[in-house]
Amino acid sequence: MRKLKKIALGTLIVLVVGVLAAYGVFKVKNPPPQLKEPNYYAYYKTQDMRPEGKVGILITQLIMPEDFRLGDYHNIALKSLQYIPWPMRNAVPADRGVVLLDPDRFYEFEEFEPTRLVDVYGSELDNDGIPYIEKRQRGEVKWVPPGRIHLDHGYFLLTSRHGGMPTMSNKLGSKARIYYHGKGWVGKPKLPHEHGMRAIVEQSMARIQEKHGPIDWRFSSAEDFGTTERNVRELLDGGVQTLVFAPAAPIYSHHEEFNGGFKHAMHYVHEWEKEHGRDIKVIFTRQLGDFDVLRQAYLTMLKERLDTLPADADVKVAISIHGMAWALVPHEAWLELAPKYRDGMVADAKKMLEGYPFPRKEVVLSQDHFADPINDPEGKYLSTNKAFWDGIKDEYDYVINLPIEFFAENSDTMFSHAMFNFEHFPGFDRYQPIDYQDWSVPYTREFVIEGTHIIYNGLPVGRYNEPIVQAHVMAMDEVLSKAQAPARSAATR
Repeated sequence: MRKLKKIALGTLIVLVVGVLAAYGVFKVKNPPPQLKEPNYYAYYKTQDMRPEGKVGILITQLIMPEDFRLGDYHNIALKSLQYIPWPMRNAVPADRGVVLLDPDRFYEFEEFEPTRLVDVYGSELDNDGIPYIEKRQRGEVKWVPPGRIHLDHGYFLLTSRHGGMPTMSNKLGSKARIYYHGKGWVGKPKLPHEHGMRAIVEQSMARIQEKHGPIDWRFSSAEDFGTTERNVRELLDGGVQTLVFAPAAPIYSHHEEFNGGFKHAMHYVHEWEKEHGRDIKVIFTRQLGDFDVLRQAYLTMLKERLDTLPADADVKVAISIHGMAWALVPHEAWLELAPKYRDGMVADAKKMLEGYPFPRKEVVLSQDHFADPINDPEGKYLSTNKAFWDGIKDEYDYVINLPIEFFAENSDTMFSHAMFNFEHFPGFDRYQPIDYQDWSVPYTREFVIEGTHIIYNGLPVGRYNEPIVQAHVMAMDEVLSKAQAPARSAATR
């Protein structure tokens, strides 16, 4: 009996030690992604912002492509892997087959019988020449229900062969081809984001060069890895000694900048340094939201809207941000960097409303994404959708939405956030193509529900983007003005 007790005790000790060891490995393998090295947020907060030698400017950030680029959507889809712990993360990007969508019913939540099926390349035929729809009829294609994402859609999957990429990026790419760069539009199937961001950047760089002389610079989407690498190498091969990263972004975050655009571009800088045996100084400009002038872009649009309303109207303004599952990312840089701009916008809007005789007025802060029953079951954060419905319930005459984290319309604002924000709205149809022809004019939407006018006030494009240009110039000038002498070289784009 004593021997059995010793064996049991020894077994228990081994099990405890094993569990502790496994937990230790799990913790070592899964540091918070925001604290992983290299920690570019820590670098941002302590960097020396004085340029040395010849200066080049790299403008890289998340920019949705005007025309469909599968690689961009592949990279966007895989960004979420950083939040999935090891070893589960290894299984998530698996290639489970060929993702297929019905080009007429591409955003469905329940299984249905499709009339056509196309893959991510737009083909209705499999590699063997047999139509996918025929393989569905044979039972070779299965329906995959939506995942645990609010208002996610299901899809069809051919499992007899691989799709050639992770299923998660295959799914996003397929949706983007059919919806974002296809059926989502009246007329040209193009996203306005790249065009709108380039319009801002070209104006700001023209002004920078007026003051500081010709400076080599490049512009690309952070998700277009190939172009970003080429841009970095061209700048450094051209003799740049200080590379200034200058995204035209209102609020920096780990997700988009420090673990995204900055990190990817820095990888190419380090590769070049190793190949050439010399160091490059890198400076990150401050986010545009640190410059008060930026807020004027949205305030001008708000004032013009308020000026059209009856003096006796009850008015509510919902200032909205993109949103995040904040409980999962307590170390996210956005949380530290947002208040000056975000709270400044709220304060400015309240002050502006006070100047109008509206008998009842209110300003709230909401988020378009992640304030939903799946990500926020306790309702800690106000969704833009709830802000709208609260305004309807409280019998406001007008509820005006100002989305303050975007400078030009994109796949989020036009499609996914619209679905979240206008959920259950009579008259909103996710399949109705968007008629937006003149990208220099803000795109607006209006719904009248139970007497309340819900107005999406659009984004500061065209004549409204002057304050954005000013803020971008100020961010770059703050760095360039610290140089002992202006950095000069052949001007490029």
